[in-house]
Amino acid sequence: MSEFDAIIVGAGPAGSSAAIKLASSGLTTLLVEKADPPGSKNVSGGIMWGNELGGVLPDWEKDAPLERYVISKGTGLLTSDSLISVDFRSRKFESRKTGYSVLRAKFDQYLANKAKSKGATLVTGVTVDGLALKDGKVAGVIQEGDEITADTVILAEGVNPRVAISSGLRPEIGDKDVAIGVKQVVKLSEATINERFNIRGNSGFAGEYVLGFLKNGVKAGGFLYTNKETISVGAVINVGTLRADNETHSFEIMDQFVNHPFISPYLEGGKMEEYSAHLVCEGGIGSVPKIYGDGYLIAGDAAGFSYSNGLIIQGINYAITSGIAAADTVIEAKSKSNFSSGMLRGYEDRLQGKYVLKDLKKFRGIEEVTWSNLAHKALPDIAEETLFNLFYEEGIPKRHLMEIVLSATKKSGVKKTDMILEAYRTMRRM
Repeated sequence: MSEFDAIIVGAGPAGSSAAIKLASSGLTTLLVEKADPPGSKNVSGGIMWGNELGGVLPDWEKDAPLERYVISKGTGLLTSDSLISVDFRSRKFESRKTGYSVLRAKFDQYLANKAKSKGATLVTGVTVDGLALKDGKVAGVIQEGDEITADTVILAEGVNPRVAISSGLRPEIGDKDVAIGVKQVVKLSEATINERFNIRGNSGFAGEYVLGFLKNGVKAGGFLYTNKETISVGAVINVGTLRADNETHSFEIMDQFVNHPFISPYLEGGKMEEYSAHLVCEGGIGSVPKIYGDGYLIAGDAAGFSYSNGLIIQGINYAITSGIAAADTVIEAKSKSNFSSGMLRGYEDRLQGKYVLKDLKKFRGIEEVTWSNLAHKALPDIAEETLFNLFYEEGIPKRHLMEIVLSATKKSGVKKTDMILEAYRTMRRM
């Protein structure tokens, strides 16, 4: 007989959500996390979208360590001299809150403690070395030579899933699968944040930007999220272009972003409380491995579950959804005393019935849009040139908008045919 019904590796949103559901259902659950406390090794923007937690914690909004709810969602293009942005604000977000800024060091600890309060055994500061096998099936985990047995193991170990990789359950992570995320948390007073972002109370701003001013072919995006008394600001850098350049460093890109003339005023006078870096899932459906097998399931970032189309970045909600789906699958498997691959395939079926796999499949290839030359090199320059010529008054006859756009496109070096083709490909994938 196994020591546990389930062992979960990783106490992030995926792992802790799974543990909450399993323990609430009466299954003996071990939740193992290498950080102490949970979340202290995590780097995230971060915005938690949706209400997935309501499936396991109906009143989570009342006691979770939430920072601000998103009332203003921005997206923009940055050149050396300009910011071209769209800022969508709506009072509808007040009555139907869809996104909250969170600090993962607080939020992950909250979720892990919720799992513990439901009956899960929480062990922190412990690194799982590998998986225990019996007759070719996963039968538990190995830690410093000791074997801890379980009917099922849920691997929710994050974007660099060392145990899954070393056990041959998924391939090595490559440049196409991840980006480098660099983040600062900058301390400012609540009143200062409210004034600078034109927000009130516990409402907040979430913005993502294309860093079109970078040189040598390097591509990166930036993010800016308001918390109660801090701002999370960071850059997400394409690994392939950074490696190809071999001269630019990630911290230099971060410095350029926070010192940009239209970003730095938001941070002026603030005190940096945190500086960190981490890998970020970027590969889309092409980076998702087989997520189930004999005795195991893979959830959250470890499975590559995240979504970005340049306008919005989501990951925490995908992690929570996959963790709960994994738990539901284990509960069914336990009821039938069957932990085979055929039985655990129900996990993939559950995710097919939710938005996680549907989104990733529907927007297959979206990473080719978000990291395209059009988005990072041509579009920022074309938008800047077009809008400058549209709004700048020179006391001369005005030009037709189409003439301005065509002139700006030509100046950027992009052929009209290439622009049309790239725009078509973008619309198909968006």
